[in-house]
Amino acid sequence: MSPTNHTGSGNQLKVEFWGVRGSIPTPERAKITLGGNTPCTVIQYDNEPVVILDGGTGLRSFGTSLACGPHNRLRASLFFSHFHWDHIQGLPFFGPVYSNFAQLNFYSTLPADELRAILEVQMSKPYFPLAMSSARAVQEYFQLPVKGVQIGSLNITPVPLNHPGGASGYRMDSPAGSLIYVSDHEHGAAEIDENIANRAAGTDLLIYDSHFTPAEYEHFQGWGHSTWLEATRLANRAAVGQLILFHHNPTRKDRDMPEILAEARKEFASTDIARENQPIILRKRAATESAASDTSIPKTRVG
Repeated sequence: MSPTNHTGSGNQLKVEFWGVRGSIPTPERAKITLGGNTPCTVIQYDNEPVVILDGGTGLRSFGTSLACGPHNRLRASLFFSHFHWDHIQGLPFFGPVYSNFAQLNFYSTLPADELRAILEVQMSKPYFPLAMSSARAVQEYFQLPVKGVQIGSLNITPVPLNHPGGASGYRMDSPAGSLIYVSDHEHGAAEIDENIANRAAGTDLLIYDSHFTPAEYEHFQGWGHSTWLEATRLANRAAVGQLILFHHNPTRKDRDMPEILAEARKEFASTDIARENQPIILRKRAATESAASDTSIPKTRVG
């Protein structure tokens, strides 16, 4: 199959945020600069098939951006951290599901039959008028083993998280760099936190659940989310290249984010905020180029 129109080029790993909010979408004027869709992150190495992390409402927007047809077929792999609605509610509205020219592979840490059943439930009566089984796209379902899976040049391994009902993050390694995706995680479970730090060690990019401020967290312990402060502590501990604050609280207004970013940068200088439609590019370094001279990761800006 030929590649889609969403392609990287030249030994690079492209990370695009199509949904950055947690819990519910926020189509409100005060919250749309950073983005109001629920989690959906698209990863692509060079011209290889895309990998999608979570299927929140941002997945719909990504689908409408694709030119999927007989001369531009889509191959995509969707990895789910867990199945709370804010992470799956975009799937019924993902255009390629209804295309004859798409092949969609679905992954989670659950058995393949259970994964399929979960996704089919939300596309059944009385919740949705079209059944998943009637979708035209070729669909395959997989349970991700502990050792992970190789998709093109990407090696993807699961990372257990602390979240009600269970959740999984993902580490991705490519020739152009590495990242770890830690969405919907609550710090404080020592063994899980230790494992995340070990798995995050030395990655170029850490995408971390920063749903709460430290003050807010005091009132929401047990809800399954973390803070920007814990994100910076993990970034320092794991010596990552860059930290991206993700899974923004739906009550958070755009005007509040610069202050949070400034405080976070006091703890870990290379911190930025996930923002829809503002990609991050990791590029493969030449053999003679030192890591210290690499400036390929752009800083995001808060509007």
